[in-house]
Amino acid sequence: MKHVLTPGVPKLMAGACALLLVSGCATVVPDEDLVEQRAMARWNALLSDDLAGAYEYLSPAFRSSVTSVQYQRSILLKRVNWTGAEFIESDCTDTICNVRISLDFAVYGALPGVKSFKGKEKIEESWVLVDHHWYLVPTQ
Repeated sequence: MKHVLTPGVPKLMAGACALLLVSGCATVVPDEDLVEQRAMARWNALLSDDLAGAYEYLSPAFRSSVTSVQYQRSILLKRVNWTGAEFIESDCTDTICNVRISLDFAVYGALPGVKSFKGKEKIEESWVLVDHHWYLVPTQ
């Protein structure tokens, strides 16, 4: 049996494949952007006192050993009050990202005679890719 291609079909098929590839690229968000979005979503949850929501951004391994209530209690017992967070940069491989965040904070009653101390600090967080989602690996 002889196959005969209609003139123009190969070009049409090549064009359709190219269009499919380009449309697929348009919807892919780089991993570093996803990490930035998740890191800032977690900090926004902490800043708005949504501790249960912030807990969901912690790695599955951490959550398997620390309950949400234990995590929330540990946050509430800290004398620091975070007042702002700003993404600085990230350095990523395929499955691990180091994220740098600038934090504004206030510490109340830390020193005798000083009602509060306000400051700014840069921190680095480690994020890991698990089942297509980025999670914070806490350092506790």
